[in-house]
Amino acid sequence: MRDCTKNKIMKPLTTMNNVDKGKLLATLFPEKVQGVLDSLTAAYALLTENEEAMRVDWDNPLLPFDFWYRQAAEVAGLAKRHSKPIVKSSTLFAGQLFNGYHALFTIDCIVRQAQSLPPLPENIRYALGVRLLFDNYTVTP
Repeated sequence: MRDCTKNKIMKPLTTMNNVDKGKLLATLFPEKVQGVLDSLTAAYALLTENEEAMRVDWDNPLLPFDFWYRQAAEVAGLAKRHSKPIVKSSTLFAGQLFNGYHALFTIDCIVRQAQSLPPLPENIRYALGVRLLFDNYTVTP
């Protein structure tokens, strides 16, 4: 009998980092990657349009507004500049958008995007995948 533990296909979820989770999300739901990129750029646009009001109302002592805004700008820039290769490569998707502090903004946007989709079967599966990977983690209220 062959020992399957020698050929690990996937890490246990509890040992995955954000890059691993991002790659798995893009691998499981490649048809949603463009929607993720669109939600990242839309969230940054909304943040930019409402910067003054959001700055006044910001209530997260762990993440200052300027830090959040900088992450949003960097992630949206990556999403725009590299959209075609990111859509085609789960490794690039994860490496660019889920690496370091970029993951905070990316995960926040993905959770919100998944929660806002119409309750169609394919969206429900995607939302469950997002919830499984990121546990509905959001930074902003």
